[in-house]
Amino acid sequence: MTTHTNATITAEESLSLWLEMWNTDGGMARQICADDFRIYFGRADADGTNAADRISSSAEFAQFVESYRRTRPGTYFTPVAFTIDGDHGHLLWDVDANGVALGGIDVFRFAEDGRIAHVWSVTGSRNIVP
Repeated sequence: MTTHTNATITAEESLSLWLEMWNTDGGMARQICADDFRIYFGRADADGTNAADRISSSAEFAQFVESYRRTRPGTYFTPVAFTIDGDHGHLLWDVDANGVALGGIDVFRFAEDGRIAHVWSVTGSRNIVP
């Protein structure tokens, strides 16, 4: 079963919608992420695992983002810079998590149709320049 709404989307469009999805609507994952989407976060829970490692579809990821948004109201992501090189992309971002300033980088691999197939995401402390 295909869950996305656009037959094709460019990698640049997928990347430009990535933070909008985190800020406004997890359901956008069904449009910009491949059906067999995977994400890996650099941070693990206390037991060494991360629940997101079990995500294996854009539909599951949409639910994950919505849960994230519900449990962290007031969190807002801002793009800093991005690059696309063939079927890979990189996005540097800042986040205001209710007054706590963090930053991160996401590394993407795109599917042939331009949707996001895999993401490796690392968050850390960094000075955010206004």
